[in-house]
This record gives sequence, C-alpha cells and structure tokens, in this order.
Amino acid sequence: MLIKDIMTKNPITIETNMTVSEAEKVLSINKIGRLVVVDNGEIVGILTDGDLMSNHHIKGKINDYMSKNVITIKELDTVQKAARLLSDNQIGGMPVVNKDNELVGILTADDIVFGYMKDGEELEVEKKNINPESAAIYLSMTRSREYEEYWLEKIKGYGYKGAITQTGANSEKLPVKLRESTTVAAIARGVISENSREKSAVSNAVKDAYIQLALINPGLGGGFKIAVVRGSEYISVAIFGKFGHALVDGPEQLSIGTSVI
Repeated sequence: MLIKDIMTKNPITIETNMTVSEAEKVLSINKIGRLVVVDNGEIVGILTDGDLMSNHHIKGKINDYMSKNVITIKELDTVQKAARLLSDNQIGGMPVVNKDNELVGILTADDIVFGYMKDGEELEVEKKNINPESAAIYLSMTRSREYEEYWLEKIKGYGYKGAITQTGANSEKLPVKLRESTTVAAIARGVISENSREKSAVSNAVKDAYIQLALINPGLGGGFKIAVVRGSEYISVAIFGKFGHALVDGPEQLSIGTSVI
C-alpha cells in the first residue's frame, strides 16, 4: 500500500505570521490535531494541538511554537516506511510531498490504521482471535469518534460487548472518577446490568488498572480514555492517557485490568 492511497489530500495550511489564537480556531473548527506551516509555498513547520497546550500568549506568532525540524514522506513511499518514520521519530503525523517536494497531503498514524481497515487488510494482531484485553486496548487508544464506532462494532463480531468513556480529575478524585465513569458507560452500553455484582466487577477491573498507573506516577491527576469489554467469563478494562498537573502533561500511558464476572 502506498502513501497516496491513504493520506489526507489538500491538507489545511497556515502561514508563519498567524497568531496562536487564530491557529487554535483553525484546529478547533476543522477538528484536527496538526497543521502544516508554509512560507511562500514551502513547508517550514508543523504545529500540533500539543504545541499549544503549554502557557502561551494568544497574540503570539505560531513561528515561536511550531516544530521546525519537519519530517516529510513521498506520496509513492510505502505505508511500512511511514510507520517506521512515525515510530522512530515519536511523532503522530507528517506532511506528504510529491517528486518535486510539493505538499500534496498529510499522513497520520490513524490514517495508516484506517487504511488497512478500509482496504480489507488485516493487521498482524487481528490474524488471531481478539481477546477482551486486546479489544479493550484497541478501543481505548482510538483517537476519533469514527474509530471508536469502528471498534465498538468490530468487537461485537467476537461476541463481546464494549463501552468507552473519558474522564479527568486531580489525584484525589481520579480513582473514583475512573470507576464512576466506566461503570456508567458500561451500563449505558449494555455491557453490564445494574446489579451490584456486575458493577463490582467493573470497579475491580478499573482499580486493577489504576494501581498500575499510580505505581508509575503516584500523586498525580490526569486525563484518560477508558474502555471496558465484556467477554463470556470476565471483564477487561484499558485506561489510556496522560498523567500530569496544571503546567505539564506526562507521556501517554496504558494499563489493563481484569475482573471475573
């Protein structure tokens, strides 16, 4: 599979003289996470929503916040090469150029996953029967509503029930918030009924996953996406997101918890 087959064509671009406030509006209106920055038609930077999360002046120029060391890929390169570049450089997306180094698209990690799905190809992990733990992982790591719905439907094919939710709180309230939001989502999606035994199973699975996270970052709150998947005998919960505090977000982390029904 080639990059040109799965990339987003005609990417939205901005100029270096645009303000932070203007860039934030473009990201929000278009519901995207990154913008290609150009100067006289030449790619000079990448601006992501993460670049704007730290303290900044809304009237400041994006030239002060964008990443200037831009990694690009050719439209006729393979998806395998793109995946390696994204992984090796720990980035979520990159501009796509043609043979004349002209911008023709943008490629993200989500595009790669969706490209394989769209073309009916299987990811290596999908060649095996997906268990509730792996299904919860895939669901928790989705980054758009489209992929959430894709995985919610997909796991039904394996005879599972799934739900997903998001929550964030300070360190004191986070354990409770995680249990509450996951339980509510599980009931709303029909993953569990409202009896105490099944609610306790979800709560125990969340507790199991949270303990793993807290061992790494004790005393910190954060924002997380939580997926719960019910198999025939047990429930699996996956928690994915970031610990942090008012000024700094930590790296993304994933933990898994299970509980017998």
